[in-house]
Amino acid sequence: MKLLLRKKKPKNSTPFLILLIIHFFILIYTLFKKRDKSYLILLFTNIGFSYFFEYFVLNLFQGYRYKPRILKNNYQDNILGAIFSQGTYVPIAATVLTAFSLGFRWKLLVAIGYVSIERLFISMKVFGKKWWKTYYTLFFLPIYFTCSDICHRLLKNNHPVAQGLTSYLTITSINVSILFLLTLFGKLKFGFGVINSWREHFIIVPGYSFILSAVLLITYKVKTRLSTYYRMIFVVILDFFLYQKNLLNNKKTILILFPFHILMCFISNKLFNMIYKVYPVDSKNGIQSNKQ
Repeated sequence: MKLLLRKKKPKNSTPFLILLIIHFFILIYTLFKKRDKSYLILLFTNIGFSYFFEYFVLNLFQGYRYKPRILKNNYQDNILGAIFSQGTYVPIAATVLTAFSLGFRWKLLVAIGYVSIERLFISMKVFGKKWWKTYYTLFFLPIYFTCSDICHRLLKNNHPVAQGLTSYLTITSINVSILFLLTLFGKLKFGFGVINSWREHFIIVPGYSFILSAVLLITYKVKTRLSTYYRMIFVVILDFFLYQKNLLNNKKTILILFPFHILMCFISNKLFNMIYKVYPVDSKNGIQSNKQ
C-alpha cells in the first residue's frame, strides 16, 4: 500500500515544515559545534521523554489536535503533527539548551516562544485544543528542559539509573518512529475485533513499543550467549498472543513484524554499545568510569 498523501498541499503544512527546517539546521549547528556523541544520545532520550508525554496527553486523553493536512487520513495526520512537535521541535530545543548550558532564563524564554507559536497555530487553525490549556505548555516546558539537563549531568556523573533510563528511552523513540512508518505504508494495524479504529491502533502501538524496548534492554543487560534467542522467542510469542486476542489484524502482520524485530535487535545492540562506550562502566564496582 502506498503512502496516502494529500495531492494538494494546503497552507496548513507550511508552518510545520518551516519549523522543521529551522530546528534541523539548529541541530546540525549544535552537533557540529559540540562534536560530542553524548548530545546525539541525549536527543533520542528527549524524544523518548516526549513520546511518553504525548502518549498520555494526545493518544489516550486527546488533549489537543494537530492539523498539518499532509496525510489523507485525519488521525494519522494528527499523529504526524505530534511527531513534528514532540518528536522533533521540543526535543531539539531541549538538547540545544543542555548542550550550551543555557540557564533557566533561556529555558523560560524558549518556553514563551513555543507558547507564542501555539497561539499562532491556533489562530491559523492548524492546531486545536480540547482540555489542554496554554499555560500548561508554559509550565511543563521548563520542567522538561530541566530534566534534559539533569539526565545529561547524571550520565556525566556516572549514574547507572540514568544510563538505563537513557538506553530505554532512546530505543523507545526509534521503536515508535519505525512502527509509525510501517503504519503509514499500510503494513501494520492494531485494534480490538474485526473492525479497528485508528484511535485504537495509536493507543496499542506505543504500549507495544514500550514493552519491546524493555525486552531489548533487559536481554542486553543479561549478556548471555542466548540473549538474542530469548529476545526473539519473547517477541514472537507476544505477536502470536496479540494475534490470538485479535489485536493484530492478520497473520501477514506477524511476518512483517519479524524482520522489524531482527532490525531492532541489531539497532539496539549498536545503540546500547554506543551509550556504554560514551558512558563506560567500571566492571569492578559497577560505576561508570566516564573516560572520554
